[in-house]
Formats: sequence, C-alpha cells, structure tokens
Amino acid sequence: PFGLGLRAVQLQDQAFMEALFFSTRDYLYQMPVPKSQIDFLIKQQFMMQQASYLASFPAAEIFIIELYSQPVGKIIVNTTSASLHVIDIALLSAMRGKGFGSAILRALKKVAAQQLLPLRLAVDQQNSRAKKLYLALGFTLIESSPTHDTLLWN
Repeated sequence: PFGLGLRAVQLQDQAFMEALFFSTRDYLYQMPVPKSQIDFLIKQQFMMQQASYLASFPAAEIFIIELYSQPVGKIIVNTTSASLHVIDIALLSAMRGKGFGSAILRALKKVAAQQLLPLRLAVDQQNSRAKKLYLALGFTLIESSPTHDTLLWN
C-alpha cells in the first residue's frame, strides 16, 4: 500500500541506515555540547547497535523500506519457530505519522498469521507515540524492563 515496498539491505545502504539512525536521535542536539561531540556519540551508538543486533540475532533479515523506490526507512525481522520478531523499525522523520508504519505492521501481522506465529516487538518506554500505535494495532504488553516494553500480537 501507499507505494511502499521492502527490499533486502545492500552494502550501499550503509550511509542511508546511518543517516536514518541519526534522524532518530535529533533530540541529542539539544544538549549543551559541541555538535561534533554529539555526532561522535550518535555514530558510536549506531555502531554499537549494529554490532548488538548482529550478535543477538545473527539470522535476522534487514530490509530497506522504500516509497516509490526511494529509501525511507528500515526494518529488521528475526523469524524463529516461536515468533516473528521485529527487532527494529525506523522511518525518516518526514515519513512518520503518515500511516506507513501501520501499513508495514499490518502486512507483518498477515505474514505472522500465515506462519501461525505471534508477532513480537519491543518499544522504548519513552516512545509513547510508537507504543500507542502498537496497542492500537492489537499488540498487548507481555513484559517490561527498566527501559523497554515487550509487546505481542497473536
């Protein structure tokens, strides 16, 4: 829907994925610290996140979300015999709030239902907008940590 598509990530997508990560951390620029230091911090966070995902979910599939063949986001999904797990989903800030995330998650719900698997994801407790979306799409809270809530759709 909406001209959206997914394609497997490619080596040349690395710069886009880094820029996308930076776009999700723009609030850090409000700190009274030189921009170069914040850039360095965000770059380090990006590299640590990538390494953590690879170590924790070596079989995960990474897709670029495209709108009319232009990259607008990414999604990382790990499929096991127990669940279809959304590891990460992010859209460029200009693409948020337009229904694209909902459309992608609805499509994933269909895939999960076809595979007879629950759909699982975690959301930062500070990201109330995303959590509200997930709850509206029928996900339920199954556990909380100090920083994240884990949600499940069956």
